Amino acid sequence: MTRRGLTFGIALTLLVAMFVLATRLPVPYVVLVPGPVTDTLGQTTASESITGKPGDVIQISGAKVQPTDGHLYMTTVGLIPGDCNDHPTLWEAMKAWFSSSEAVEPHQVQCPPGQSSATVQQQGVDEMTESQGNAVYAALTELGYHATGNAIFVGSVEAGVPATAVLKPNDEIISANGTSIDSAQQFVSLVQKLSPGATVSLVVERDGERKDLQVATVKNADGKAHLGIGIETRPTFNGVNVSIGIDPDVIQGPSAGTALALGIIDKLTPGGITGGRTIAGTGTVSRLGKVGPIGGIQQKIAAAVEAGATVFFAPASECADAKAVAPSSLMLVSVTTLHSAVQALEAIKAGSSNFPHC
Repeated sequence: MTRRGLTFGIALTLLVAMFVLATRLPVPYVVLVPGPVTDTLGQTTASESITGKPGDVIQISGAKVQPTDGHLYMTTVGLIPGDCNDHPTLWEAMKAWFSSSEAVEPHQVQCPPGQSSATVQQQGVDEMTESQGNAVYAALTELGYHATGNAIFVGSVEAGVPATAVLKPNDEIISANGTSIDSAQQFVSLVQKLSPGATVSLVVERDGERKDLQVATVKNADGKAHLGIGIETRPTFNGVNVSIGIDPDVIQGPSAGTALALGIIDKLTPGGITGGRTIAGTGTVSRLGKVGPIGGIQQKIAAAVEAGATVFFAPASECADAKAVAPSSLMLVSVTTLHSAVQALEAIKAGSSNFPHC
């Protein structure tokens, strides 16, 4: 073999070895990618639904639901890897560095040190559950309804726990072990004081009928008793009931709040607020209707564009980042409150440009 051939062979071998190493070597980062979008005016997929079957994302009773046209998407961010116990490869991280729709963050940003993967996931579930409750409260308040109190519901049930055979999503929890339940925190605290394996006596309301049920607890990742259910707090509004059909175990985090609230408003507003357009966006929402910042704006805009959106609403504090990555075909709306978002969409529907832009 000639010296040139030997050199080429060694170089090729090293190159192959480096490539193999890059595809196997884990690095202490996470990769953010565009996640799936969900039309708040449409239906969940079977995998997104709290019942495991397709159904309306937003279900309303006690008020006249208006016909809808157009689409109003909530956007999400996907993570690689999807588990805090794992890491992306060097190759995956390198590809993300040069991608216009992906980003790389230190692992500890998404997975704080000292917190288990189960704890981080549960935090995301709790944030989505709270986000849904805030969206209902803020939307109905924006429409002029007045809250009369709160009700506590089963939002989701884990597979393989005793509760699976007893409880169903949308069961309203009236009492536990003889104690009236007024908040999700109260319920969780009551259950966690028990020993894993103990039984909880529940009174729930299902389809207008009260039922006395016995449910055994199991041990969670932190060694405490739990039932393996997601708890959802829903405000009561003089007979108007709004429920969200998205399983918080599947779509997590707080950033869907504004999109869900706008979906509720559209479904209860004659003529709607989309003007038949495909609209997408993101942002947390408080019960008072304040829109807050989120992460992953780059990935969410990419997902919105892929879904065909022509309008994107973003928290005002995220506008600079949104403008840096959005194509010129996407109209960016700057929002600070739910009311300002509604006003902007109504202006767009009327053909006006008199609203805050990014």
